Amino acid sequence: MKGKRIHIIVASAIFGVLVWISVSMSEQYQIAVSVPISIDNVPEGKSIRTPVPQALQLKLRGDGWRLASLLLGSDMKMHFPLQSLRSNKKAITFTDIAERIADRPGIQLLDMVPDSVYLDLDRTSHKKVPVVLDYTASFREGYGQVGPTTVNPESVTVTGAETLLRNIDSWSTMRGVFGDLKAPMETDLRLAPSPIYLISLSSSSVHFRINVEPFAEKVFSGLPVEIRSVAPNREVILIPPKIEIVARGGIKQLSNISPSDFRLSVDYTLILADTTGSIDPDITSPPGIQVVSQRPEHLQYVVRRRL
Repeated sequence: MKGKRIHIIVASAIFGVLVWISVSMSEQYQIAVSVPISIDNVPEGKSIRTPVPQALQLKLRGDGWRLASLLLGSDMKMHFPLQSLRSNKKAITFTDIAERIADRPGIQLLDMVPDSVYLDLDRTSHKKVPVVLDYTASFREGYGQVGPTTVNPESVTVTGAETLLRNIDSWSTMRGVFGDLKAPMETDLRLAPSPIYLISLSSSSVHFRINVEPFAEKVFSGLPVEIRSVAPNREVILIPPKIEIVARGGIKQLSNISPSDFRLSVDYTLILADTTGSIDPDITSPPGIQVVSQRPEHLQYVVRRRL
């Protein structure tokens, strides 16, 4: 008997919920939706050169059931054949969207952003531009990047209205964030979409690679320092004439580097402008190698007339 009461209570509760949902969904609501748009049947050899958003932001009013049916529909995208637009304006307006919405009885368009989308054509053009990687990478302690980041393809062909392509000199990837790297890392990065212009790319993504190795430090001693641009009648003596540096880089890379791979130099014009009696050399190191210290830190010098 007790179990029967429980069944009755549960059934009553479910019935009450269903009645409440039915009543609630029959009331009027306002919702904001993002509806993608597509401009179709553009003449061959022509492209749209005016800004076209990927989607329209619509505010709609209707009863709950009809709005739910709209939101749960399989495809809300609106297609606009270019030839179907009024020839005297070539634009998608509030009225055009309201007419589309009117095909769904019981739903009313209240607002649209942007309020109009104007369309103007230009000759289609193609342009090959370099890909710019947008990423940050951090490494586990004791590891670091060795060599440059590689990307494939290095460039992408952009297709769109000729006037738009004149101002495009490169194309960026989507943002990538990679952390705690302790081994070579390679992945695909998607190319950034064009936010408001109808532009197509020859590739949707690029493949890039970062070579990561354990880092170490190595001492290179006896490196000579070159004096650049010395006046013909002058001679510069550095004290000391050679220095020692500590370089940091990948273990494999450091093992293949010799002292001759570093270039140390001092520009004579900086010596003439110096008032302290000592100067720091410029150090050029192989790619991916970082000079972390040098001994001595500063070089003294003597300038004398050449004999």
